[in-house]
Amino acid sequence: MHNLVFANTYSIFPSNRVPELNKCTLQMRLRMKFRHRVAVFCGLCAVAFIYILMIFLGLLPNTFSSHQEKLRKFMEQNPLQFHFYRSQISSGECRADFSTPKGVISTLEISQKTNYKSSGGDYVLPHPPVDKVAYGAGLEPLKVIIMPHSHVDPGWIETVDGYYNKKVRSILDSMVRKLHIYNDLTFIWAEIVFFSRWWDEKTDLIRLQVKDLVKEGRLEFVLGGWVMPDEASTSYTSVIDQLTEGHQWLLDNLGVIPNNSWSVDPFGHSGTMPYIWKLAGMKNMVIGRIHQAVKGQLIHDGNLEFNWKQVWDGSNDGDIFCHVMPYMIYTLHQTCGPDKYICSQYDFKQKPGDPMNVFVKPITPENIAKRAQRLYEQYRLKGSIFKHKTILVALGDDFRFNLPEEWDQQYENYKKLMDYMNNQREWKINVKFGTLNDFFKNVRKSEKDKGIQFQSISGDFFPYSDHDSAYWTGYFSTRPFDKRFYRETESKLHSAEIMHAVARAYSKKWQSELVGGNRVPKLLSEARNNLGLFLHHDAVTGTSKDYVMEDYENRLLDAYNNAGMVINYAAQFLLTQGKLPSDPPVFEQELTRLDGKHFAMHNTINVTKSGSRIALFNPTGHIRSEFVEFIVDSIDLEIKDSKRKVRPFQINPVYTSPTEVDRKVFEIVFLVEIPAFSIETYIIQKTNKSPSGFWSKIKVYNSDEFIVGPELKFEQEIPRRRGNVHEPIFIENSQIGAEFKSFNGLLTKIVDKTNNRTKETQVLLDFKEYKSRGSGAYIFFPYGSANDIVQPTPVVRVVEGPFVTEVQVPFYCMYHRVKLYHHPGLQGRQLHIQNTLDMFAVNFRDKEPIMRLSTSILNEKGSFFTDQNGFQYVQRKSHPTDKNYQNIERNYYPATTMAFLQDSDTRITLHTGQPMGVASLERGWLEVMLDRQLLYDDGRGLGEGVSDNKLTMTSFILQVEHSDLALRETTFSYPSIQSLVTNEVLMHPLERIFSLINSDIVNLNFSPMQNSLPCDIHISSMKTLYHSNGNCEGTGLVLHRRGFRCGLPTDAVPCLEKDINLEGLFPGVEDNSIQETTLGFTKKKASHVSLRKLDVSPMEIKSFLISENN
Repeated sequence: MHNLVFANTYSIFPSNRVPELNKCTLQMRLRMKFRHRVAVFCGLCAVAFIYILMIFLGLLPNTFSSHQEKLRKFMEQNPLQFHFYRSQISSGECRADFSTPKGVISTLEISQKTNYKSSGGDYVLPHPPVDKVAYGAGLEPLKVIIMPHSHVDPGWIETVDGYYNKKVRSILDSMVRKLHIYNDLTFIWAEIVFFSRWWDEKTDLIRLQVKDLVKEGRLEFVLGGWVMPDEASTSYTSVIDQLTEGHQWLLDNLGVIPNNSWSVDPFGHSGTMPYIWKLAGMKNMVIGRIHQAVKGQLIHDGNLEFNWKQVWDGSNDGDIFCHVMPYMIYTLHQTCGPDKYICSQYDFKQKPGDPMNVFVKPITPENIAKRAQRLYEQYRLKGSIFKHKTILVALGDDFRFNLPEEWDQQYENYKKLMDYMNNQREWKINVKFGTLNDFFKNVRKSEKDKGIQFQSISGDFFPYSDHDSAYWTGYFSTRPFDKRFYRETESKLHSAEIMHAVARAYSKKWQSELVGGNRVPKLLSEARNNLGLFLHHDAVTGTSKDYVMEDYENRLLDAYNNAGMVINYAAQFLLTQGKLPSDPPVFEQELTRLDGKHFAMHNTINVTKSGSRIALFNPTGHIRSEFVEFIVDSIDLEIKDSKRKVRPFQINPVYTSPTEVDRKVFEIVFLVEIPAFSIETYIIQKTNKSPSGFWSKIKVYNSDEFIVGPELKFEQEIPRRRGNVHEPIFIENSQIGAEFKSFNGLLTKIVDKTNNRTKETQVLLDFKEYKSRGSGAYIFFPYGSANDIVQPTPVVRVVEGPFVTEVQVPFYCMYHRVKLYHHPGLQGRQLHIQNTLDMFAVNFRDKEPIMRLSTSILNEKGSFFTDQNGFQYVQRKSHPTDKNYQNIERNYYPATTMAFLQDSDTRITLHTGQPMGVASLERGWLEVMLDRQLLYDDGRGLGEGVSDNKLTMTSFILQVEHSDLALRETTFSYPSIQSLVTNEVLMHPLERIFSLINSDIVNLNFSPMQNSLPCDIHISSMKTLYHSNGNCEGTGLVLHRRGFRCGLPTDAVPCLEKDINLEGLFPGVEDNSIQETTLGFTKKKASHVSLRKLDVSPMEIKSFLISENN
């Protein structure tokens, strides 16, 4: 039986032990004069006072302390060997050009010149007078494509099951019937999560009818991912995976691949998605929700349609044509033209018993002339803001066409309008039903025939606003528990996919059956689908109702557990070469979740004489050398690695309260080194003596008591009732040091000691809170500046040992920890920060707490950089209308994996273990929002606030780097190579499993690759492609070569290789079995490639299919 305990990893710091006062014996003559006695007494009092003062200030030398001597002897007796490179990476491989390609406009430039003034809170879009564009002899012919659609959220007000059963099934059933009846009617569909479910229920006859509609071009699949994903909080790897799921399903069942993207409901648009859509084979895209004032500027410049370009791409290969829907949203009430009140009159849906029916006026012979003219004028006004004369009019809304009669009502009335309008020769208009394909064919024809030039634009469209002072920047941080849950599930599934793909490859080499082979395809499919579902733009955003979020959490839990089971199966197979086919597997997950409402907890390892086997899998392409922590129930143990060598370990306390140490459970810390994509095992076995274990030292501030069992051998200092304001806590290793305030345990500065220098950087860490004046799940709308979080003086604990040092602060509402590892490589150059926040411990109602770093970086005020989906890095600047930061909400941006500040020679990077909102409101500031508890709805359709907060852990890595080259980029940048590796470690932690079976049948390690991959190469995806019938097509591989900046440190990284050689992962695979494909593995390219030397250019993503036929 393995008990579960909350993860505890504690840091330790070198401090001086206060020596005890030796008694002094004074011999005085009896005949000493009274005044002499008084003088001696006063002198002794003065000495005693000074000594007590020095004790209080911690200024006494370490004369009597044995701790440092113990450390020295321990390390001499237990030397460690670390594997990393001190040499430098060639400067020719890094990126130094940050200029925008010639002729390309950045969205940052567009934002700076946009007029953000509103009228009554609404942004008015510029249009010419209707008489000028709708009438007269010089009218150009106008084509109107009316495109029926239904926006189907897989969860929001209802769960995905609720929506499917109540609405979506009926929409799709009616679609087949009505498109069969009306042979000129069309329809588009985006979300495969619903369509695949409906398809599985249908007969062969219905399926055949659907295929006919697709062949006729009247049913078009657009985007075609599992969902329509959010674009702020999602990683590019998970977006690719859910897109692959959808495209593979479409190809497998319908033989189609989407040509066009339809992503009209995400709340702002990332610059990464166009690149992904283009790589997947799409040629055009449609977006909707960008700042209404920015739409006005695009209209003014004639750029509502543009070629979306990657700012780092000097070629045009990654460009995709983008159409921006000009009006507020995709509903038919706002797509016919600029007047939404007129457009709403052309919604002909009548629902029996609906009181709104009185406002619906069908088209009759008596009103058709007037009604057609008003609609014609709206079409002409809309056509006036585009360069060509074809407009797209979306006919639909959320879950529309769910009633069979609506299909008839909309079709019959629009058909009358079309016939009438098309017969008015002086109007020169042609209106018909169509799809996105029809629309873009007309646009491309106009582009070719008339020589129309479209502007190239790079960047993104954040933040989004639909009304003055209503900025959709709150959802970047809404429900951070679920955002972190998503990140951890994504990481675990990524590991499971790689391990299973490698196990399949080696099953052929070893001619052994896979362990759990019949179960694994189903486990993977369910995990992919459930994780893909959570990328929906009302799921990972946290903007669904409470009970819907609970449904998402349960599905994430299933994905998390399924991925863990696949890892267990694959590890058992790879470590036994298939010689142990037992099911269930002998391995268990070390990190588990009880349910979807609590964060992951560590299993306590039972220390037994027979021994427990711990296995660690490295899911990255680079050797991992790092200290790891485990929870054990005894310290009478020894640890042996795969070479049977005894590993030294540090013993840390686990706490039952802020000032009491657990007497039965301990944390051990030891070094592991695991090659790329390898599994290493370690045996933890009971022994009578533990010469290789080192008891850490504990120091406590701001407390009179500290309870440690007498049998525990932790070295202790006398608890200090109150930390002196002027007495810092300083922790350090050989590379960096960090200073903290003793009265609250918060960071104040970081000292860089590398390269024989000592350079200090101020980093004041603090926690504050914003008070809401209108915030909701979507909107961030605070009352001015953030205030201090008022709470009692906390206990501050410092834990010190040879491998890791930690400052721990159990605040009343938060457990704050900062770790510094004593590693000579990359792990020792950063501070690891973890916050566990309880929003119900204090009054956080209508509050939004933040963690702020106030640094000595001299950046331009409001200028900093954030990543986009973990793929690229763009500059953020203060909102053009808000130079004095009176509207803080305008200056928040999404950070998926990191954000950084820089001046001419120093960069501070905050790596985030979960997506969240970030801002830089003053020079040198960088803040992240930790959680939000909101009592009220923000009027965007959810109908409730956010009050289901959970105990939430957020993790960060703080990194300070000094550059040899001036840091002056203004539009985009790249991380350092050290930063890339650091971020990869945070995004993809080692997978930890264990077993009580300590048998020789289980090999000590599995290591498929002779060398690491280059440091800038990331395997974004490696997944086994299963058909619907269960057959396997092969393994899909996605590689990304990440750009990194010149001038920043390149030493201490674990990889100097230049060639991309994956031969070891797929033994026996011939070169003619490997082919480059589009993203999603749907279209094969001409040339075959070799696994021994794959070619990927900087920033490029490439996909390969390793066929199963050999």
